[in-house]
Amino acid sequence: MSRKQREGIVASLTERLHQAQAMYVMDYTGLNVDKITGLRREIRDAGSEVKVAKNTLLKIAVKDTAFEPLSEHFVGQTAVAFIEGDPALAAKVITKFYKDAKKENPDLRFAIRAGVLESALLSPDQINQLGDLPSKEVMLGQFVGMLAAPLTSFVTVLSDIPRKFLRVLTAVAEQKE
Repeated sequence: MSRKQREGIVASLTERLHQAQAMYVMDYTGLNVDKITGLRREIRDAGSEVKVAKNTLLKIAVKDTAFEPLSEHFVGQTAVAFIEGDPALAAKVITKFYKDAKKENPDLRFAIRAGVLESALLSPDQINQLGDLPSKEVMLGQFVGMLAAPLTSFVTVLSDIPRKFLRVLTAVAEQKE
């Protein structure tokens, strides 16, 4: 690879880094072309992108950025997910992919190495926990349900008073007949 090509790749990676909110680093050892293509497609559907690049070029690209702590994780076969959308959704896709791949082949070496979210270094366990969270819509629905529960109970109690009064009136009317 010529120097000009390497500079172009570093410039492309640097541009992607400036657009990304988060970044996850994975070891894709043992994945065939179909599997890595499937992962790329799923990540793209989640609003992010997976790139494979040389570790030295990745180290140059992350230098002096919020993603610099990931430099030590650029060893071996490295795939990087640039997260522009919801970081939890991308983590969910990667976690699901990892679990499904491990079921198919328990000896698979594919692994999540680390990530950076809002300048904080994430361990593989933290990324898995992020992936296990419910989606944003589900969490908002649960929150609205929690807010509505006391109001619903209050309205039920208030509406029960006229019902009881109506039952008493009905009982009195039946006794007079």
